[in-house]
Amino acid sequence: MNLARQKIGVISAFSALLAFAFVSHLVQPERAQAQVFVTATDDASTSNDTSRGPGVTNDRNDFVEIRNYQDVSGDPPVTTTRKKIGFFKYDISGINSQLFQFATLTGVFTRGGDGTYTVYGLNDGEMNLDNVPDGSVTEANWSESTLTYSQGLGVDTSVATTALGDLGIDPDETTELGTITLVNGEPLQSNPTDLPLAAFLSADTNDVVTFMLADLVSGTEWRMTAHEASTENSLRLAFSPTPGDTDLDGVVELEDLDPIRTNYRHQGVAYTGGDLSGDGTVTFRDFRIWKTAYLNSGAGSLDGVDLGFLSGSVPEPASFWLAAIASLGLLARRRSRRGKLGAVRRHPVK
Repeated sequence: MNLARQKIGVISAFSALLAFAFVSHLVQPERAQAQVFVTATDDASTSNDTSRGPGVTNDRNDFVEIRNYQDVSGDPPVTTTRKKIGFFKYDISGINSQLFQFATLTGVFTRGGDGTYTVYGLNDGEMNLDNVPDGSVTEANWSESTLTYSQGLGVDTSVATTALGDLGIDPDETTELGTITLVNGEPLQSNPTDLPLAAFLSADTNDVVTFMLADLVSGTEWRMTAHEASTENSLRLAFSPTPGDTDLDGVVELEDLDPIRTNYRHQGVAYTGGDLSGDGTVTFRDFRIWKTAYLNSGAGSLDGVDLGFLSGSVPEPASFWLAAIASLGLLARRRSRRGKLGAVRRHPVK
């Protein structure tokens, strides 16, 4: 009697476990992160201070400095200006312009505290010919290995190195885009309200954009990890649409499933083509992202929706339960055999 009850208990528990695993596999939610991003093809900073003059190249392979403060040291005390502007260049030729509305800047800084960056964009195709020793230096083709303040890339080179706090940002060559608020110890993350980038990106005509980051008010020094030496990258230009919204209209609906169905298991597909996870291929994971967002929106259910394209991607209910029943039978036989052997041991044959 006890053996029979044990069998029933084992079978019930195992059945519940299998059912939970099966249901969990089908309804597991998928969290989507920034789906599309590009990293800086060039990043460097330019100086215009009494520490490093305007003709010095500040390219490093481990970090980019952005600073604006007074350094008072020595006896008698000497005041030194510390001024640097960060430059970050991106190739956006592979980005669907529909994603521009979701653009943000994300990154990691290794020195600094709470504060605010002001972000400028270099005007498209601006030649920056004021005080430029090399006329080929433009917004589109500047190199981090040769970039200096004295080349006038987005700045007024007439500003003296000793002009405390004046970084010389040239309003005729740049567009002030907005700000990024920094919290000490947290990753850098802009938002489309404080830093709207869509209009600037949409106005570009040469597929190359440059952002200038300046510290105008906090009076400190920031160091950002440089992409050449870190998988974290210095500053990413990221695009984060609503998970599951393949047509980018701001609403997750049944029509957003169409490109996933059409391009299922295809590679090299864009976000709008169904690659919601950004891994390069439209898979069951992308379907789960859409399904979770769709069901959570309250727009409807999956009743009557053609999901035939998923065939072979997940266990079919029939085959799953056949395997489960076989496993239960094997478990029961093993349990029964152990029970019989135990009985033999307790009552040995004389």
